[in-house]
Amino acid sequence: MRTGCSMPQRRGTRIRGRLLERANARLSPRRPGRRADSPHRGAAAHLGIRLREYDVRIPTLIPPYDEMLAAASTAVAAVESRSPVVVDLGIGSGALAARCVASVPRARLVGIDTDEGMLALARKRLQRLGDRVDLVPADFLSAPLPRCDVVTASFSLHHIPTRRRKAALYGRCFKAIRAGGLLVNADCCLASNAALQAQDRRAWLRHLERSYTPARARGFLRAWAHEDVYFRLEDEIAMMRAAGFTVDVPWRRHSFAVIVGTKSGGVDPCRDI
Repeated sequence: MRTGCSMPQRRGTRIRGRLLERANARLSPRRPGRRADSPHRGAAAHLGIRLREYDVRIPTLIPPYDEMLAAASTAVAAVESRSPVVVDLGIGSGALAARCVASVPRARLVGIDTDEGMLALARKRLQRLGDRVDLVPADFLSAPLPRCDVVTASFSLHHIPTRRRKAALYGRCFKAIRAGGLLVNADCCLASNAALQAQDRRAWLRHLERSYTPARARGFLRAWAHEDVYFRLEDEIAMMRAAGFTVDVPWRRHSFAVIVGTKSGGVDPCRDI
């Protein structure tokens, strides 16, 4: 098999084997987590909720959650390949991955996440796909990214603590994605104007207060601010462009956006092999 170019019929198994072998060699002996230099907690603990409640509670925490994932999966459907390999960074419970398969039914999935509890939820949600999905327990900041057509992420990249490391990840994504492929990121992206940032924060609080007391709503935002790193939307666009992508923002509501980077131009040397 030509590594990094063509994939035979059993490519999912081989992708998983390579990823596990190389990722395990890079993981430190400490308990894995999403953010490499912060206390290692699972996604549910980070949000302050129980794992079994995750899919029910997440829309109460993120104002436009379902609309945002719908916009991200719609963007994935714009990929040139009709049988794309989709790599989901921080796959979580598999909510975005499931929507991507609904948008592109012939897609194959590779989900990378360090949170074993979330991987268990994703495995249950995506079990109907059989060998078309590979779930890899690894840190996407250090795990090798397989050759693919799309890289997706939803509410996982804000765990990257510095601009330098996020820019480096975008560069790795660009190298992994075939020509005509996409990077689709759904996340919190701040306004550049301080007054608009304040408006967006008030909108987030109003949403939280529909399900929680004002004190608890403020507590959620304070707790997340200690662990999450949100960049301005213009900075996210600049980092993607610097990596080589043509960038669009097909969806934005208050503090949240879906950003799409397209790898265009030139002939991919692996495309027809």
